[in-house]
This record gives sequence, structure tokens and C-alpha cells, in this order.
Amino acid sequence: MNVRDFEQGRCFLARLDLGAEIVSQISDLAKREGIKTGTLSAIGALSRAELACYDQAAHMYQTIRVEGPVEMVSALGNISLRDGQPFVHAHAVLADGEGRTRGGHLMKGEVFAAEICLQELVGQPLIREHDPATGLHLWGER
Repeated sequence: MNVRDFEQGRCFLARLDLGAEIVSQISDLAKREGIKTGTLSAIGALSRAELACYDQAAHMYQTIRVEGPVEMVSALGNISLRDGQPFVHAHAVLADGEGRTRGGHLMKGEVFAAEICLQELVGQPLIREHDPATGLHLWGER
């Protein structure tokens, strides 16, 4: 198990822009504020989205396109560094107008209305490195 200890830093509450791409806008906020490690949560609505599930045998993501409008019931994730830049890793649950849900890795989404909480974590930054056993970029050792 790879465990780290952090202190809470600044906390940002943000309303994202109509029509913005959600993952990019969160990443831009982290870059602008110098956040290298953190946690995030989000709620709101998306006009469309792209989720993914990781095929563990093939070591590749399978895309799930979700045409909206959809409610973003919940999105949770974290910020760490990948290739020296803040990287957003988030999963989301989306619900259509009849309450049917889809979930997975949040690849992208067009914001209709979204509110996020971005909590900075202060300490040795988490750095993502390629893990050959899983094919994923996971937090490396200290």
C-alpha cells in the first residue's frame, strides 16, 4: 500500500463556465493556483459527457458516450502530477431525465451548470508513473 500524509491547504469553491469542458477547466484552475496535489468533488449538469471503463485484460479504456442533458449526481477525484503538470483523475455518476445512471472515469463533459470543491493538499506532491502491471499511470513511490 502506498500511503502519504498531507496537511489541508487552500480550499476553492468554483462555479464552472457554461459550455466549458469540465476536466480542462478543473485542470486550468489547479495550474493557475499552483495546486500539485488535492481532492475534488463536483455536482451539476452536463450537456454531454464521455465516461470510460478500463478493460483490465486489454489495458485500455472503453469509451461510454453520454448524450445529455444529464445531471452530474456526483463526481469525485484527485489532483496529482503527471508529466510535471496537474492531472485530474475523476469518476462521475450521471443521471438522465428518468433517473437512469451511468458511471465511470470522467474523460470529458460539456458544462451546463457545475459547482466544484477543490481542496489543496500540502506535502510531497503525488507523481503519476506508468505501472506496467496495470498499464495505468499510478502514484509512484516516494
